[in-house]
Amino acid sequence: MKLGLCTWSYHRSLASKKLTLEAIIKMCRKDFKLDGIEIIAEELPETGQEYITGLKGMAHDHGLVISSLSCTNNFGVETDGELSKAVDDVMRWIDTAELIGSTILRIFTGWAPKEKQAALWPNIMDGISRSARYARTHKIRLAVEPHNGSGFLSTSAEAVKFIKEAASENVKLNLDTGNYRDDDPYGAIVRSLPYTVHAHAKIRDLSGNGQDSILDYDRILRIFKQNDYKGFLSIEYEGAKDEIECVPKAVKMMRKMLEKHDLVK
Repeated sequence: MKLGLCTWSYHRSLASKKLTLEAIIKMCRKDFKLDGIEIIAEELPETGQEYITGLKGMAHDHGLVISSLSCTNNFGVETDGELSKAVDDVMRWIDTAELIGSTILRIFTGWAPKEKQAALWPNIMDGISRSARYARTHKIRLAVEPHNGSGFLSTSAEAVKFIKEAASENVKLNLDTGNYRDDDPYGAIVRSLPYTVHAHAKIRDLSGNGQDSILDYDRILRIFKQNDYKGFLSIEYEGAKDEIECVPKAVKMMRKMLEKHDLVK
């Protein structure tokens, strides 16, 4: 398994300009000794070719794989015009993923009130189908992230149903360990892993002994190992405490857990 960091872990620091993407890339290799970095598309300060290829080169020079470019999209819309715009946005990020050197683009199905989701489901599948056809021509895999709240894929059963209905080799899952609303979050991980090409290690709170206080990562990593998952595990810190203080602790915790389960290269 390969260990990486999602730049969303530092979203407040990026927004306040305490950190830059370039600084995070340097930290990921120099300080954290990670294998890769996942870049949130909306956190890119610009998307011109010169900047994107420069960022790709910088990551390469630091020995980092860009494990995923991750954008936010919503296919759960009501009009043809809104859906076409959402598909166009995803296509634009597919182009950027290719340019930045990532073979994976993380996307969403979308969000809508629960009472509207059944009626909007055909739009979800249409948006995915059109995006997948375009992604295939660029050799990009779409990693769809199930999401709670008003997301269309808030349970593992919904996520698996979606993947089977999409029936595309380049539409898979971005499994987030903290997103499902299943009663059994660990069973949800088991059900999702056969369809997973990229994963988030969600961390919202670290206890005094440096362990995650919400999720049992000892159990989670046993599941990953039993299912022979070999992709990236991207740390995504979403806690309320200071990111600059907590992210290094999250990386340290996850590395120890990977070593414990003999999952490091």
